[in-house]
Amino acid sequence: MPLDLKLLTTRADCDEVLDDLAAELDGYQQRTSNLDYADRRADRTQADVSGQVAGLDAEITAYTSILASPAITPSLRKLNETKLRRANDRRDNLLDRGSARSGPARFLAGVDGEQVTAQVAVLTDAQTQVTNHRSSLTT
Repeated sequence: MPLDLKLLTTRADCDEVLDDLAAELDGYQQRTSNLDYADRRADRTQADVSGQVAGLDAEITAYTSILASPAITPSLRKLNETKLRRANDRRDNLLDRGSARSGPARFLAGVDGEQVTAQVAVLTDAQTQVTNHRSSLTT
C-alpha cells in the first residue's frame, strides 16, 4: 500500500514524522543487534557443548576399554561401571541441552529476523519518501 504523503502538508509535519520514524527504526535496529547477539551466544554454547561431548566420548571409550579387560577386580569393575553410567548421563544431558535451541526454535528465530529486516526496509523507505516530500514543500 503506497504511503499517502499528501497528509503531510508542512515541513513541520514531515519533521515530526521523520523523528517518529527514526525512533521506530532505532528500536528495530536494537532488536536486530539483540538477535545477532543471541545467535552468537547460541553458536558459542553449541561449540562448548560439542567440546564437552567429545571429552565425554573419550571418557566413555576409556571406561568401556577398562571394563572389557578380563583381569579387572570386582571393586574396580563396579567403580568403572559407575563412572561409565555417569559419563553417559552427562553426555545425554549435554546433548539434550545442545539441541534445546534446534529445529522449531531456530526456525522461529529466523522468521523473527526476517520480520525485523522487512520492517527496517519499510521504515527506511518511508524516511526516504518523507524526506523527498519535505524538500518539495515551501513551509
